Amino acid sequence: MSVFLNHLSKFCGWGYVLCWALAAYPTIISNIKLKSVQGISIDYMIFNTMGFFLYSLYTSSMYGSDTVRKEFKDAHGNYPLIKINDIFFGIHGIVLNLILISQAYCWGYKKNDNQKPSLVCKVILFCIFVYIIVSSLAIDEFGEEALFGFSWLELFTSLGLIKIAMSVCKNIPQIIYNYKRKSTHGWPILMVYFEITGSILSFSQLFIDALQIHHLTSIVKNLPKFLLAIEVFLASVIFFIQHYYLYYNNDIQEYGIVKTHSVTEEYGAAIGEEEEFIAEHEHDHDHILNVECPVKGEDELQRFLPE
Repeated sequence: MSVFLNHLSKFCGWGYVLCWALAAYPTIISNIKLKSVQGISIDYMIFNTMGFFLYSLYTSSMYGSDTVRKEFKDAHGNYPLIKINDIFFGIHGIVLNLILISQAYCWGYKKNDNQKPSLVCKVILFCIFVYIIVSSLAIDEFGEEALFGFSWLELFTSLGLIKIAMSVCKNIPQIIYNYKRKSTHGWPILMVYFEITGSILSFSQLFIDALQIHHLTSIVKNLPKFLLAIEVFLASVIFFIQHYYLYYNNDIQEYGIVKTHSVTEEYGAAIGEEEEFIAEHEHDHDHILNVECPVKGEDELQRFLPE
């Protein structure tokens, strides 16, 4: 039984990595096809990249740092349930999101004139870097006496939790944007299929690993990985409700979109939606007819927030 569970854990682990890795490709491919990044938020790209960077620090420390692993065992009685696939997932996510950012700034692709990082995004990133630097210097200098007993374990665990916050930061603007427009037009639903499947597999791996060591509470003790699976699942459910229930009829009436459950046809529909999405917004934001844009001079976040 233990051999079977071990193989099942590996299957779930690499399965969730594959699903969450594939989730980024529909956007990259559609950007290449359309020579445009107008369908995705710059804040989304930045928050996602920073989130994967922090998650990689967390998983790498839990997997490869003797100091952090010892602190974890002393605190919880067993070693972290972090596997090599978790590290691969984080690094792969960094690479893909850097490609997305490069499409926005280095490939000459079309952007809206207000498509730039928001002030909120810049402030959050600055605070994160200050937090990492100050905490690391304090722990290195004073050990566990630093910051009221703050340890390397607590620092890296907190970085994993900040990754969850980055995921929330990237999804909330898109959810609000869909709500404001009463449409999911331009949002590749195939990505959401990959996301929710990955979240189920990631949680399954945690459960199986905890079952093997007869310590089910280890699921929540590996809090960042656990919360990431829950957050992705809940966000995916919201996107599904918006896409297939709340705004389904609106999109069919407005754009004549035929939505199916076929993955292949959904991907094709996603590309079609993206093309219409760009056509819908280029007059308002690119000023091809020299028409003044009401949000010109403001940052990108303005187009996501309710009026």
